[in-house]
Amino acid sequence: MKKLEGKVAIVTGGGGAIGRAICLHLAEAGAKVAVFDLTVDSTDKVAKELLDKGCEAAPFPVDITNYEAVASAVDEVGKKLGQVSILVNCAGGSAREKLAEYYTQSLDVIHWILNVNLFGALYCIRAVAPIMVKAEEGTIVNVTSIVARGGKKKQVEYGAAKGGIIAATKSLALELGRYNINVNCVSPGLVSRDKLDDEKSFAHRFSCMNRVCTQDDVARAVLFLALPDSDFITGQDLAIDGGRSLGLKGD
Repeated sequence: MKKLEGKVAIVTGGGGAIGRAICLHLAEAGAKVAVFDLTVDSTDKVAKELLDKGCEAAPFPVDITNYEAVASAVDEVGKKLGQVSILVNCAGGSAREKLAEYYTQSLDVIHWILNVNLFGALYCIRAVAPIMVKAEEGTIVNVTSIVARGGKKKQVEYGAAKGGIIAATKSLALELGRYNINVNCVSPGLVSRDKLDDEKSFAHRFSCMNRVCTQDDVARAVLFLALPDSDFITGQDLAIDGGRSLGLKGD
C-alpha cells in the first residue's frame, strides 16, 4: 500500500514547475491531488498528466487572493475527491521582471507580492484548517524561501511575505498540534528554470554542492513532510538550498 493512499492533497501553484513536481510526487505516493492554479490551462495540463499516469486528480482554477473563491474551491474538492487532509501552499512569485529597490518599488507590485505569497497562503490555510480540526488530522506544508532567512536586495516585499509565512507556520503549529495537525515549511534556494551551459559553476555560485537545486529536490522534501513518517515534526523550516544559507555563502 502506498503511504498516502486515500489521502486528498491540495497543491496551490500546482501548474508551476515546482508545484507540478510536488503534485507528481504526492500522486505517486497514492494521494488524490487537487491542482490549484490561476488558469484553466495550467490546472488542466497537470491534472491530465496525473490522470494519464493512472493517478487520481482534478483541476481547480482559483485565484487564491480571493478568500471566497478559495473557500468555494475547497468545498468542491471535498465533493469531487474527498476530505482534504494535506495542504501544500506552493503558489507564489517574486515578480522577477519587476525587481526594484524597495523605496522605488510600485505599490501595485508590493500589494501583488503580499497578496499572492502571504495572504493567498493564509486564506488557503483558513479554508482548510477547520476541516482538519474536525477530522483531528492533517498536514500543512508551506513553500517559502531562503530570502526570508537571509534577505536579498530588491526583494524586500517578497522576503517580508515569505518571512510572514515562516512565522505563521510556527504559530499555527502551536495552535493545531493538539488536533494532530502538523505544520511545516520548506525554504528552497535558487531553483534553476532553464538548462545551463555551466551547471557546476552555477551550483558553486549558489550553493555548497556540485549541482543545482531542482524542482524534484523541493518536491521530495514536501513529500517527506506530508508522509506519516514525519508526523512528529512540526513548526519547522527546512532549507533546500545545498548549504547556500550557511555561513557567509550567498549574495
